[in-house]
Amino acid sequence: MKDPIITTNPALCHDCYCCVRNCNVKAIRVKDGQAQIVPELCIVCGTCVRVCPQKAKGVRSARPDVLDAMRQRKRVIASVAPSGPACFDIESFSQMESALKTLGFSAAEETAVGAEIVAIAHREYMEKAPQHRPLITSACPVVVNLIVQYYPDLIPHLAPIVSPMIAHGRLLAKKYGPDAFIVFIGPCIAKKQEILENSIEGVVHAAMTFRGLDEWLGEARITFPPPSLRKQTEDGLPEGALPPEKARLFPLEGGLLGTAHMSTDILGEGMVVASGIDACQEALNDIRIGTLNAGLVELLACKGGCVNGPCQADNDGGISLARQKILRFHSARQPGLQVPREEWPTLERTLEDQKVSVPEFSEEQIREVLHNVNKYTPDDELNCGACGYSSCREKAVATLRGMAEMTMCIPYMRRRSESLRQVVMDVTPDSIIIVDHALKIQDMSPSTERLFNCALKDMAGQPLSALFPTLEDFIQVRDTGRPIIGKVRRLAENIFVEQTIVRVEKQSLVVAILRDITERAKEREKFNALRVETLDKTREVVGKQMRVAHQIAQLLGETTAESKMIVTHLAKLLEEEGPQ
Repeated sequence: MKDPIITTNPALCHDCYCCVRNCNVKAIRVKDGQAQIVPELCIVCGTCVRVCPQKAKGVRSARPDVLDAMRQRKRVIASVAPSGPACFDIESFSQMESALKTLGFSAAEETAVGAEIVAIAHREYMEKAPQHRPLITSACPVVVNLIVQYYPDLIPHLAPIVSPMIAHGRLLAKKYGPDAFIVFIGPCIAKKQEILENSIEGVVHAAMTFRGLDEWLGEARITFPPPSLRKQTEDGLPEGALPPEKARLFPLEGGLLGTAHMSTDILGEGMVVASGIDACQEALNDIRIGTLNAGLVELLACKGGCVNGPCQADNDGGISLARQKILRFHSARQPGLQVPREEWPTLERTLEDQKVSVPEFSEEQIREVLHNVNKYTPDDELNCGACGYSSCREKAVATLRGMAEMTMCIPYMRRRSESLRQVVMDVTPDSIIIVDHALKIQDMSPSTERLFNCALKDMAGQPLSALFPTLEDFIQVRDTGRPIIGKVRRLAENIFVEQTIVRVEKQSLVVAILRDITERAKEREKFNALRVETLDKTREVVGKQMRVAHQIAQLLGETTAESKMIVTHLAKLLEEEGPQ
């Protein structure tokens, strides 16, 4: 099995829920804070790829498959969507053909050839099967996915006709042989899934996006050659040029109607054109309830048509400029696109109900989920849409289905965060003060108010210097990011603190935790004074003792000398008396 068509890079996905918010069918599951696409629910519209602010959504590349076919020396044939001139600066298709051949393609042709016959097939089917009116066009694969997955009851209204890509792919296979490797190149991501559908799998072997082609051309340093010069007639037209082909306008709103030579009058009642998934869903809902009366309904998932596909090359300008480029290319009198009726390929397709059943939940289950996020009354249900769902109840159902998490409720998480913050600030015995990058006070705990004998309402927004005599520690932490841990500071004559200062990364905040050690500092001062006094007393006593000892020693020395003299004298006397 191949990799998913649209993937999410978990390293770049950051709890914004933008893809959930913009997904019309809510085919995105959020698990552990990461957005994951659910393939069986996804219609491959590519909206999530467009809107992801972190560029976390990626599209499976077809280039490896194309390069592999080239290495196997297969005849690789390109079918290029008619929206190409809106992406690339070309005046004639020969320029695109030349660039693709330089990349290694054997040949390149316009998908508009398939668009021509598909448009005519729609008109003929509508005329011969009035019971299916309003007939919904089936050229857009996203619209087809939307109907078979979410509006299966409207499948009888969906034209059982292949898309221009498949029609052209069958023509190319017939022209270049069954072994040819057919590559569709266009702005649509859904084409990557369409080529794998059971009823049409194998007709087109790879689907590449214009963005992917633009990157490949850039890496290969291939540019489009200048348009070839052709001889002109007396009317100033290129020799052999035919009148403009409507099929080259197929990627615009009303392009199918125009190609089929049907009325494109936006004020007419017989035909309806809608682009953008919101508009398509509105039209489908009207058809479902029977209020939309029309012969043919042309639905395009991308607003403005295929010229605004999710994977157009990254060029400047919007839908209006892209439309002008298509009109300019169309008016340039390109080679003809008509295919004789006898050479038409099979255009029929089968459409099956692919709806995924959604479990139903009781009111009690829904209320329980709502209670878990502190929503007990209708007034608690803000329906802010921050989680990506239109209502709190819809998000609760999504949570029960395993598609959403409780923590996606932004108001709930904010209140929870504020509650936890308040608990921490209120109960901690240490003082906490928060300042911004300019060292202005943003918040402080009640213990800080008591320490400095001030009130937060008066100090918020004031410079930190109003409380701290010196700011060098805060400036150091703010500028270097290195925290200061357990440094003792004297903030006032009678205030001593042990301060820990850290910088809050990516929030331009500095947080200081101050432990009041004033009493401890005073006790230490008393102890130090007592120690000095004790040392002085000790030195005094020792000095006295040394003097006494010296005096004693002196007296002992004099007495010993006298004793020695007396004993010596006595000995002499005894010696003199002895012989007698």
